[in-house]
Amino acid sequence: MMIHTFIQAGGESARMGRNKALLPLGGKRCMEWVIAAARAVASEITVITSDPRVKAFCQRAGVGSASDLSSGVGPLAGLEAALVRCSGKAALILACDLPFLTGDLLHRLVSSFREAEALVPLDAEGRPQPLCAIYSVACLPAVREAITRGERRMTQLLERLAVRFLPFSEISHLPGAEEFFWDLDTPDDYARARQRLRERRTGHSQDAC
Repeated sequence: MMIHTFIQAGGESARMGRNKALLPLGGKRCMEWVIAAARAVASEITVITSDPRVKAFCQRAGVGSASDLSSGVGPLAGLEAALVRCSGKAALILACDLPFLTGDLLHRLVSSFREAEALVPLDAEGRPQPLCAIYSVACLPAVREAITRGERRMTQLLERLAVRFLPFSEISHLPGAEEFFWDLDTPDDYARARQRLRERRTGHSQDAC
């Protein structure tokens, strides 16, 4: 099964101070790592962004782009835009700042999606990861209701959906599982990701030193 995949790359990050999608990381832009993983399962890739620099990058990379339909509501707006444009019955939603995603993980998500309104994996600490998840287009009314209510948090939306949570135990055997959900919210996160990629290139980690 291949699935229409949407990458959320909204704009400036308050804590990072710039758009995380375009951060240089291991010789690529951060979003390129996400795109590379997505290609393993994507029938089509669309980046949701309002940033003209990201739109220009998408054009050069041969990836589609689209804008939010609602402004000022964060990831919910990106999810709304994705579900409106989805070419199938469900959409894979990915944040642009998850450079350690793999095709193996995304294959596992797609193969696990059944009749629930959403499939959301849990990280090693049991926390839901709503920006590495699959949503049925049937979720659209609930998403729009949440936006109308003024909600901003994806976890609030999950409380209103029929969600299947994928336990970390079902993906922990995959290579790189402990790093799948490392995001780049802060400069410290960015520094950690750069260090991890350097360690991969040299074939050792700080813990092994």
